[in-house]
Amino acid sequence: MTQQFAKSPISTALSYDHTTDTVIQKRQQDVEPLLEMNRKELNGDTPNGYGTFKDMRKVASIPLIVIEKWKKELGVDVFNKNDMPKVKKLLNDPEWQFLRTSKGRI
Repeated sequence: MTQQFAKSPISTALSYDHTTDTVIQKRQQDVEPLLEMNRKELNGDTPNGYGTFKDMRKVASIPLIVIEKWKKELGVDVFNKNDMPKVKKLLNDPEWQFLRTSKGRI
């Protein structure tokens, strides 16, 4: 038995394994549109990333599923200002370069 929930950008599928008596939760998000937008911004194919204030610049767009993954697996909360050094470190890591919208180090 599998049940789907798709009211948000993240879909959740629940299934039950009778042999192990466990519920399995699978969460996923189609991140390709966001990553394509990130690539365009990084390559300069969209506006320059500066907002109203010239001292602020967009440097990344992080899919919700990645935010969840970081929180669950790494203990990094992008919504906690105390975790910003950890977020910056992750965004500077080549493993996560596809999240970036501008070049250079944060």
